Amino acid sequence: MNISKVAAAVALSTGLLFGCDGYTLPSEDPTPQLPDEPSSLLEGGYWQIAQQASPTTMSAADLPNVYVFDNGTQRYYYDDKTPGVYEVKTATYEENLDAETLKFTFYDSDLNGIELDDHYSVENGAFSMPNLNVPLTGSDEADNADVKQAVIDANKDSGVNNAVNILDTLGGDGGDTGEMRLKLAEGSDVESIASGKLTVDFIYQEDADTAQDADDTGDNAYISFYAQAEKNANLHGEVIFEHNKIKYRDSDSVMQYAKDPETGEDATFTPGEELEVEANWGPETFSFSVNGVEYAKDITVADGTAVKTVALRLGDNGNTTNYEVVADNLKIYSHDTEADTLVFEDDFDSRAVGTVLTSSPYSSNGSQATVITVSGEAPTPDPEEPTDPETPAVTDDFESYTLDTTIVSPWETPNVDGSTLLAEVVLDSSISDSKILHLADLSTANKPFATREFTDGPATAGSVTIDAYFPSSNAKSTYINIGSGKNNADRYFELNQSGTSLKYEAGSVDPVLTTIVQDKWYTITLAWTEAGMITVSIDGEVLTTVDQADTGLDSSNVPSQITLYSGDNSGAANHSYFDNLKSDLF
Repeated sequence: MNISKVAAAVALSTGLLFGCDGYTLPSEDPTPQLPDEPSSLLEGGYWQIAQQASPTTMSAADLPNVYVFDNGTQRYYYDDKTPGVYEVKTATYEENLDAETLKFTFYDSDLNGIELDDHYSVENGAFSMPNLNVPLTGSDEADNADVKQAVIDANKDSGVNNAVNILDTLGGDGGDTGEMRLKLAEGSDVESIASGKLTVDFIYQEDADTAQDADDTGDNAYISFYAQAEKNANLHGEVIFEHNKIKYRDSDSVMQYAKDPETGEDATFTPGEELEVEANWGPETFSFSVNGVEYAKDITVADGTAVKTVALRLGDNGNTTNYEVVADNLKIYSHDTEADTLVFEDDFDSRAVGTVLTSSPYSSNGSQATVITVSGEAPTPDPEEPTDPETPAVTDDFESYTLDTTIVSPWETPNVDGSTLLAEVVLDSSISDSKILHLADLSTANKPFATREFTDGPATAGSVTIDAYFPSSNAKSTYINIGSGKNNADRYFELNQSGTSLKYEAGSVDPVLTTIVQDKWYTITLAWTEAGMITVSIDGEVLTTVDQADTGLDSSNVPSQITLYSGDNSGAANHSYFDNLKSDLF
């Protein structure tokens, strides 16, 4: 799978040594680096934020409601319905360190979302937004074990999974290697392991968010095992990923190409693929496999004494790279007293998003290794069992309709008059190379609709996907909803695109799901369950899962159609475009 990163951070430092194969290798003598400038004052915390004039009364079973801020996405964890069990609301936020301002969605005691934009401060774990009519104050609950566990449980229920992200963007004289380092004596119950095993889910891929262009220098990722010291001369084995090749370090600390055991050719992998890496070591020897294929068995190593330090690393000190590592489910076992004795594990779910891994149990020498949230994925099915395609075939690509005319059955077009209210099939080369559905509101009295009913009537569970294009020239909103009819009273769930915000209907204040770029195509999916949970995805990434009961819309409107409309009853210059409707319900 290719996981898209949503946050970035810190890991470990090593110096500089020019070694074999023309590569820049880690230093024998790491030197301390100045800490990175903070990119956020909020990331890494579980923030309990409340109005000063509204003290909270809590029972023994209650947990504090907390906000988690993560690279533009905020999550609000609340247990108002079931004490001690968090539910989650998701929105976006903007934090400006230079202006000392924060724009975020604050939830009141009735769970109404209120968008606030004002000056804020964070000092010694205390939050303040003092200039509001009713000031906000808050505290960081990161040390509250009950909060951490409840967040983990809520994330698992909603498909959210944490991992560690490692970058290497600190080049030049003050450069550093991206690294997450674990000294066994500091992070586990053992000081060293003479014979043991490591397993980790490991992704190596290009990072679209990193500004530097790849120069094919210093792009390697490493899983390193050190014995007496964190030096190449003391490596008790090392697995290396270089672009699409798999390598390892031999007893002379020289990188060697791993060989495919079937073909004898250089072993390869696909960047962005999740790799299941397993490494085993004993006195003087090292073995490893990737996705179940053993590429090296009982090779001799530079330092055959017991392993004391394990590190996940990226890049080198002299260069920067626009590759990244995303790692999860790290486990380390000892065989010294009994086979497969687990001495350390970390799935990163108990750590707040944005946490930099430079404190216990990890080494303070870390650099650019940060906890991030990645989208949860369904388990891999048993290969012996046939599976349905993940995405249904295109139901309607609008190619079968007559160009420049109002769309016809099986679509319905309420209010459309063909002149000031349009729902027509067009071919606009500036927007698409194929036919698309164009809705236009050129009337100050009404707005155009395009609706299509499900083939078998109301569906208590299902999903609908459609491509949508929102012009930047629009002054009004565009809407996509599922429900039992076109009227407001018929809505079950509705998305609202307004400017650069994508929101959903939820009473007086519509929560913002994400910020979009206008004049661009997006693939939007609405999926709902019999339990009334609606999941909203954009371009394959889950934005949120919402309880329909929290929208304020009528739950009796069991979805029986998709409804598209644009503009309102006053404005007269709104356009929207749609393509590639997909669903098994049509």
